[in-house]
Amino acid sequence: MFTGGAHASKVLMGFILLKVMAVYLGPEGVGKLGHLMSVVSVLTILSGGGIINALVKYCSEYHQTPRKLLRFISAAVTYALLFSLLVCIAGIVLSRPLSLFVFGVDDYQSIIILLAIAQLALAFANVVFGVTNGLRVTHVFAYSQILGNVLAVPLLWFCISRYLEYGAGVSIVLASSLCALPALYFYRRSPFWGRIRLFKIDGLSFRQLFAYTTMLVVSTLAFPLVEITVRSMLISQVGYHDAGIWQAAIRFSAAYLGFFTMFLAFYFVPRISPEQNSTVVVKMTLRHLYLVQAIFVLGAGTLYLGRTFFIKLIFSEEFSPLADLIIYQLLGDFFKISAYVIGFIAVAKAATKLYIIAEVLQGGLFLLGAWLMSRAQVGVESVMQAYVVTYILYFVICLIGLRVYMRKQR
Repeated sequence: MFTGGAHASKVLMGFILLKVMAVYLGPEGVGKLGHLMSVVSVLTILSGGGIINALVKYCSEYHQTPRKLLRFISAAVTYALLFSLLVCIAGIVLSRPLSLFVFGVDDYQSIIILLAIAQLALAFANVVFGVTNGLRVTHVFAYSQILGNVLAVPLLWFCISRYLEYGAGVSIVLASSLCALPALYFYRRSPFWGRIRLFKIDGLSFRQLFAYTTMLVVSTLAFPLVEITVRSMLISQVGYHDAGIWQAAIRFSAAYLGFFTMFLAFYFVPRISPEQNSTVVVKMTLRHLYLVQAIFVLGAGTLYLGRTFFIKLIFSEEFSPLADLIIYQLLGDFFKISAYVIGFIAVAKAATKLYIIAEVLQGGLFLLGAWLMSRAQVGVESVMQAYVVTYILYFVICLIGLRVYMRKQR
């Protein structure tokens, strides 16, 4: 319930952001800021080394051994701090080329520098959320997200209405890090306040954390980089307007898919992580798969039937072409989230190589599919059709992988 409420507030904030951008900037403005949204999405997950899933897993496993738990958390805080400091320095030093890459001009270096600094706050928040969710104190994440999103709404409106594209860039960066304020409040009230030992290197914990960093670096970079490549292809073929239509579909999709991935990371993973019986793991996976599919079909059906109303409500009249294309996004998302339920077994069992192969595979399939289909038909529709084909194939591969896992464990 707590997790659902947190994500509901995040979805609402995301929709408000899209609405304000749609009204003030139109499809072209949304298309121009697409790269920045991808970068912020990456850093939201990757800040501090992307160890939130590791914290959930190992805090869940160590919760009955306080000394081991405290040693691991101290190592995780040190790891996250070192990683985020490196990212901060790199972001500041490389702000000009990064501005050219993200915006196409070097006028927005200040936004890149702001993002490099803001990810330090995100890293702190991710550590707090990983620990508390691993210990099943889920209200910390929920309240922090809700309060952060409430604070973000007036900031978004003011910045975008007053400063347009530049203001949108600033607000996107700042809004993502506001959850660190309530996270700090909860940390100060926790039993860990004053007990964390910084820069106490624990080799075993660092190796465990690095495995998850590797998985998440590949995960968070592979598909966003593919998105950036495909978006650039669309811009060169049909311009910013159509790229903005596709960007709207992606953001719309990310909002509701985030609910499912959050549920899997914070509810599903802690339950199958300690489980050693493969038969039980598979049964739990299939049970959660059917549940996720049923909920998705119900929500997607409602969304599709009311697609014209929802698109006008969330975006504007200029985004009406999306009504004829949204079916492709919904079909692709159904197979994507179905595959992710199975894929989270790799997260729970820290199967780094398997996870990396899976992430590279889905990104490669989509990039290849988008390129091939765009040769036959230029435009957004061919890209969205490639998305459907990609995740049908990926889901089939995941089912085969699940069957192989069952046979190997017997």
